[in-house]
Amino acid sequence: MVAWSRDGKETPAQKRYNPSFSKAELFRLGYIAERSGHSTGAALDLTLVNLKADNSATFDSTKEYGDCTANVDLRAPEGSVDMGTGYDCADAKSHTTAKSITAAQRRWREKLVQVMARRGFVNYSKEWWHFSLPGAGGQAYDFPITPRK
Repeated sequence: MVAWSRDGKETPAQKRYNPSFSKAELFRLGYIAERSGHSTGAALDLTLVNLKADNSATFDSTKEYGDCTANVDLRAPEGSVDMGTGYDCADAKSHTTAKSITAAQRRWREKLVQVMARRGFVNYSKEWWHFSLPGAGGQAYDFPITPRK
């Protein structure tokens, strides 16, 4: 992630996930950490899904989707209830208590935070989907991920 953020390249598809600033700013602004709790098992990203909804839409790499802050009908499909932004959206609108979302979107975020808190998880305030479990985790698994052949 560190090398990716600093490589100086940003495609329009990548820009969808940080529409308000350059990916080079992701670390400075606190959207990505140089040492992630994810690689230790102490952090996870999740959302809520309506199992009664039609979640059959699939990502189409040839389609131009709206950025992660766009209306849910314009964003890349992800099967989540409408949380106000897409998953992994680095933007102020993704902050858990953002004022720029609807009341319904706020209720979904609050529900997710409440459910996770009951099990001891703590939400990261800049990402409605990111939770950590204090005291969990171990050694970081830090290795390159290579593309499938």
